[in-house]
Amino acid sequence: MSKIVVFGSINVDLVSFTKEFPKPGETINGTGFEIHQGGKGANQSVAVAKLGGNVEMVGAVGTDFFGDFLINSLKNVNVSTESIKKIDGTSGVANIWVSGSGENSIILDAGANGKIDESILENSKNVIKNAMFLMLQFEIPFGVVEKTAKIAHDNGIKVILDPAPARKIPDTLLSCVDYITPNEIEISQIANGKTLEEKIKNLQLKGPQVVVKAGIKGVYIIENDELLNLKSFKVDSVDTTGAGDCFNGAMAVALSEKADMKSACIFAMAASAISVTRKGAGDSFPTRDEVQNFLRKN
Repeated sequence: MSKIVVFGSINVDLVSFTKEFPKPGETINGTGFEIHQGGKGANQSVAVAKLGGNVEMVGAVGTDFFGDFLINSLKNVNVSTESIKKIDGTSGVANIWVSGSGENSIILDAGANGKIDESILENSKNVIKNAMFLMLQFEIPFGVVEKTAKIAHDNGIKVILDPAPARKIPDTLLSCVDYITPNEIEISQIANGKTLEEKIKNLQLKGPQVVVKAGIKGVYIIENDELLNLKSFKVDSVDTTGAGDCFNGAMAVALSEKADMKSACIFAMAASAISVTRKGAGDSFPTRDEVQNFLRKN
């Protein structure tokens, strides 16, 4: 199977469950607490690995006690971790609140992710050049993302960009991206236009194929110059944390296996639908057999 490289953030998720979010100054009782591997980059690598993809993670963890936990968590699901560097200081930490309805609020401290520099890129350059797909996000320094995308593009590697957290994206980066996967909020922050269709088309003029992740409304893509809404699968949501990352990882696996965009999105929607029925991010992601069984039933 074609190799997929993920260059991005690796966090530990400290997850508190509660019926409702507290108001400012209010203390409430939680309904549970869990510790998971997280970070958009690591989550996407886990999704790829659990679906049978050959994936290597490039990134950084701290020298704190979370560092080994995070590396081992990735190894345990067959993510290659040789390109993860330990940097003095703390690992990335996400404090996550999950409400009774499955919605989440997150406070993120970048830790080692914020200290990633071009030396890590330089040490991983051959890994990236030997990939078929490169997956990027914006939870590591932006300059590193730009340079990594250009190296991949110049060497014929397909680039998948998850533009989160959303920010203005220069055309020079967009021209190096093959697929971009904003959600409904992010597409409005990075593209011009009055309607969703206009925003997608205007963004595609700059280079990448656009896939808009719209939660329970499904996915929007342009097919034959018209807006197409692929409807989501109906499931009982428990925790939406990491669902978008699960989608991206699954889409990358499908595309690496030569699926067309519509089929890749349906496969990815099935994977993310399964993930929201379970607690956690990477821990909730399904295996290939689970996705295939889900698709047969739905």
